[in-house]
Amino acid sequence: MSKKRKREVDVELVKVYEDLADEQENVRLAAAHTLLSKIYKPGITSHEQTKTILTRLFRGLCSSRKSARLGFSVALTELLSQLAAAPDVSPESHVSVSAVIDLLEAQTLPEKGTSGQDERDHYFGRVFGADAILKSGIVFGKKTDQSHFKRLLDIVCALAIKKPWLRQECGWVLYNCIVSDQDDLPESLSLHIIDKLVANKLIRTPEGVAIWLVASRRFPSVKLPKSTWKSGHPLVKKDVNILADILKDAKVQQEEGDSDLKSQGSARWSANLHFAWEVVLAETFRNTSRESGVRKDVKNSIRGDDKITFDLFWKVVVDESLFAPASSAERKSWGFSLWKKIFETAPPELLIYTFTPQATRCLANSLKSSERFLQRSAQRLSQVIQARLADTEPRDQRANLAATYVQALLQSVSVGDFDQITKSKTLQSLFEAKQTGVVEGISFALTDLLKRSSEEKEKKTTLLQQKTILNLQWKMISARLRRWEQIQMQQEGDIDETEKELVSSVLQSWLREVCISPTSNRLHNLNGEFLPEARDFAKERLSLAFEQALKLGSLGCWLLKHVLLHIRELEALNVQMSTAFEDDIKAIVETAWQNLANIQTNTQMSSTVDRAPAKASKTAVHVKVLSFPEGLSLLYSLLLFQIYSGETEAVQILQEVLENWSRRTDNQKSNASTDNGQVSADAIMEILLSFVSRPSKFMRRITIDIFDAFAPNITATGLEAMCRILETKENLQGQQEMFEAGDVENEDEEQLASESEMEGLDSDVELTSISESSQSAETTDSETDDESTDSQASAGEEEEEDAELAAFDAALASALGTRRLNQDDLDAASDASESSSDADMGDDEMMQLDSKLAEVFRARSEQQSKNKRKEAKEAKENIVNFKNRVLDLTESYFKHQQHNPLTMDLILPLLKLARTTQTKQLADRACNILQQFCSRCKGPNAPDLPSDCYSGHVIDVLKSIHEEAGMESSHAHSNAASLSSILVAKALVRANATNIKSIVEIYASTRLRQLTDKKCRVLPGFFTDWNNWCQSTREKLVG
Repeated sequence: MSKKRKREVDVELVKVYEDLADEQENVRLAAAHTLLSKIYKPGITSHEQTKTILTRLFRGLCSSRKSARLGFSVALTELLSQLAAAPDVSPESHVSVSAVIDLLEAQTLPEKGTSGQDERDHYFGRVFGADAILKSGIVFGKKTDQSHFKRLLDIVCALAIKKPWLRQECGWVLYNCIVSDQDDLPESLSLHIIDKLVANKLIRTPEGVAIWLVASRRFPSVKLPKSTWKSGHPLVKKDVNILADILKDAKVQQEEGDSDLKSQGSARWSANLHFAWEVVLAETFRNTSRESGVRKDVKNSIRGDDKITFDLFWKVVVDESLFAPASSAERKSWGFSLWKKIFETAPPELLIYTFTPQATRCLANSLKSSERFLQRSAQRLSQVIQARLADTEPRDQRANLAATYVQALLQSVSVGDFDQITKSKTLQSLFEAKQTGVVEGISFALTDLLKRSSEEKEKKTTLLQQKTILNLQWKMISARLRRWEQIQMQQEGDIDETEKELVSSVLQSWLREVCISPTSNRLHNLNGEFLPEARDFAKERLSLAFEQALKLGSLGCWLLKHVLLHIRELEALNVQMSTAFEDDIKAIVETAWQNLANIQTNTQMSSTVDRAPAKASKTAVHVKVLSFPEGLSLLYSLLLFQIYSGETEAVQILQEVLENWSRRTDNQKSNASTDNGQVSADAIMEILLSFVSRPSKFMRRITIDIFDAFAPNITATGLEAMCRILETKENLQGQQEMFEAGDVENEDEEQLASESEMEGLDSDVELTSISESSQSAETTDSETDDESTDSQASAGEEEEEDAELAAFDAALASALGTRRLNQDDLDAASDASESSSDADMGDDEMMQLDSKLAEVFRARSEQQSKNKRKEAKEAKENIVNFKNRVLDLTESYFKHQQHNPLTMDLILPLLKLARTTQTKQLADRACNILQQFCSRCKGPNAPDLPSDCYSGHVIDVLKSIHEEAGMESSHAHSNAASLSSILVAKALVRANATNIKSIVEIYASTRLRQLTDKKCRVLPGFFTDWNNWCQSTREKLVG
């Protein structure tokens, strides 16, 4: 029996072929290097061995396994390059060019009956093989017959015609053949490529256009066939529509004489952008940027100004073609890819031409499209546009580009909120840009659109656009203020002065709309004519901007002052304000303006001392606190803003502030003690409490900042006003008592001034409204200002009471069988009462009337009961809200004044509040404030007690805390009492170690009460905390 001879396998060669298909590029390159350095050796490897290697490489190009085509293509190109570089090898080992092309055709020809996938793999292998032969330069040698190149060209063109879905790849091979650095490529071969494309009707394709353009640019002197294009060049202006059809791979409708040049449409769609677009774009860039319009094309005598410029190319080829309303999603995706490519490669001066209405409308629709592929294309484009905006230089060009972009986006959605409509963050990302030039452009665009909005004929449309633009301006301002805050926190340096002026200018434009009379014609050219509702909306956004600016500390204080001083500039220009003042009031306001202008504020970082925890703390928390002058600046700014906004009660408050400031200034001039300055701060405390009680977030925020600035100068008397509010009952009686107390204090203050002055003030504190009655009657559609809400609420309550009385009168009249009497009926009844006699009524009628009247009065009683319950509920909500605002002040005081001994006076009111309140939220918050304060006061961060006399007061506070701890209360209250007691003990020992004796006696007394008094409810944990503290303090006391 015969045995088969065992086949010998070259393990190294198998490993090389395996690695050529690897997905890692470095592995493929290493395998190709091994093949060409160890396995194939020029002059040594035989002819058969070389053909075997070539055959294996061509077969590898037909494999779809991993990255086989890439690896085998590199190896084949390098191998053929070595064959071309070594023409003197022996005939036994030489492989001719014709033999190589024969191998290409033979190895890439699919067998009959193969599957469709196998057929596609072989044709792809033919394209890669032809590309490798052309890249190797084996057909471009000086001694090489040009027939080899023509044969290879026939193969490529035949494949492009036979398989249109490979036409782009075949065109790419020929394009690279011309554009590559092959110095041996003669002009005749490039002309032959053009002739072959014309002959095969492939010239009017994207590939044909690209090859024509690159051939004409590389070989300017070559005479290309004139009959190919009507005007001798594919980029002539009058043939731009034909170019548009060619580039989007559509069949062009040809005239009768051009039947031989009919173009072919694509047989397939590819998500990747055709390479011809980049070639055409590069030409249009050059045509547009060319300075001289009289230059002519050397070969075709085409004037430079007759060629397509970029703006025309975008309008016809892209905007009216790819972004047409009837265009498919695939074509629109091409448009986005092309738009993206333009923003990556085009000169900056050409980018503004791309923001055409139809293109930006398509972008907006695609961002909110349900087609994920189109949506992702639009999102990638938005990211590229934003990145290009950041890189564009110089600054004015960047601002112009940003303005054009934002304006086009907003107009594409009828000046609506683009991000909200498209459910994206396109504009928000621009608002947060680091480059000031981008924000400048956005601000300019929004201002221009705001001015145009008044040109709308329909009032509803105008109002909607004005509110939308104002809201976008607010988003931009908010983003910039957040960035400023981030710069301060990270200490990245000073903020750009241009950006500060930009933010100020927007806020000043809102302030003009709030303060200037609508009938004034001056300065209307800046913002256009605002509707009353839009002015109210601008006032709301201005308050929100001021509120956010206050988070910046000194910088926010400067910004608020800088914006409000713009009113002074307007008054200097004799601009008519919406409010007019009597002479006395005008003098008060003028004094306030002078004081405000004289206060120096910091325009950069916070100017106050940053309080940080001691070294024992792991992290240093820096807290920004305003100085006393900055707090006074905020107070003046707030009151002046309220006065010019039409709030009359702010005038009297401003006068009180001026009087206090005058007394403080006089004391400083007379070298008085600091206590007088503190008296001034205590007087301002009542004003701050009136501010904080208002349901305005802006008022609460600015009040806290002013309070923090004045806190070092506030005495125990000022803090007592806060404590009284915390002790107020949370019912209708407590509300009445609180307001009665306020009235008594006001009466005491009035006695300080003469009666004649106050009477004059009462008569003069009237602000004359300049607004037209029709404008003041209109109300805004969105949320209204908090103060106007209060007045509307009170008016609504009066209307509700009138409605209840009317309903009662109607019910009573129905029971009596009459109707409601008017004034004429009452007069007639009065005249006839003396002459007419009363008609008698029967018993049954009287009983029936009694029952009806009883029913009416019963319903009236129920309604009154409901009203009382409603009033009680509202009173409780008001008191709870007021206490929460006072807790805001208390928490801020603990945070910024933790070394102040007056913090001891606030502990007991908080403990009482936590125990006595019926609102769980208040109790929990009071306990949390105490716990946080105690946790911060560790080591040297405890309050500093100034003297032994004051230590005696603090010992009394400690006794009161122990009394609170013995009251029946929640576990949270007991825990807060225990922590507070330890804190006070720390402060006493720190002030004087001998105070430990008094502390021990107090704890001993409390322990005795716990053991002997049933009413003492001190929890065991109270003494556990005491024992732990004693253990940790013993070493310090003994040492």
